[in-house]
Amino acid sequence: MLPSFSKLDTSGGFAKKYSFCTLVTNFDEYLEMIQSAKLAGFDREDVEYFYIDNIGQNSEDGFSGINKAFKNVRGKYLIFCHQDIVFKFDNINKLDECIADLEAKDPNWAVVGNAGKKENGEIILRITDPHGDNSKLGNFPEEVVSLDENFLVLNRSLSLSTSFDLEGFHLYGLDICRNANYLGYKNYVINFHLLHKSAGKIDHSFIKAQHAYSVLEHKRKNRNFYTTTCTNFYVSSNSILNCIFKVKFLFKIYKRFKGLR
Repeated sequence: MLPSFSKLDTSGGFAKKYSFCTLVTNFDEYLEMIQSAKLAGFDREDVEYFYIDNIGQNSEDGFSGINKAFKNVRGKYLIFCHQDIVFKFDNINKLDECIADLEAKDPNWAVVGNAGKKENGEIILRITDPHGDNSKLGNFPEEVVSLDENFLVLNRSLSLSTSFDLEGFHLYGLDICRNANYLGYKNYVINFHLLHKSAGKIDHSFIKAQHAYSVLEHKRKNRNFYTTTCTNFYVSSNSILNCIFKVKFLFKIYKRFKGLR
């Protein structure tokens, strides 16, 4: 007797268009972000909001938070963003337009954002933050190999994931973009302007995250130059060279902080 079988239905379909998910440590700041988003038109029936409660103690980090949200939200596009952004400039119609333009150019795009770097280290920006007002660098949509984590839009029509053996709150934008590249997809900075209240910082947790990412890529035998909006580093297949590169990076950070003092 033949086993029962059915034709695979690949028509898909999503209950919502946009799903917001945010790691929250300050609920008042999160509510300010939500209010600004709704005033910018993200109050339609096809938009939903979720948060991960990290007040007091962290229940999830950037890596695990993206993966859990990606699997459990209902939107076609997951907006994984910081609590300290404000939708002060562009609205939902602008985001609709940016995505429609990108879909026409590359229907298999994976992740988009407002700040990132190209393979050659060139920075691409469309943002207002403490580093500058109304920053606009690039020909949008412009392909990049890493994205800043303040505002990420993930295409849930594709199978995407951060690396399960990484953790923390830094470099998950680099990780999700590189993983998408390994699958043959591309990532972009789009012409969507918002306010990010934080300038970002390189601290002990950032250095720890960079080391963990370097170890992962070394295990994967991926010799490559990695670049983000905060740092540049090279991972070699040679463990000794990786140690040398790490020492150089730490010395560079030491000089930066010494200069600030």
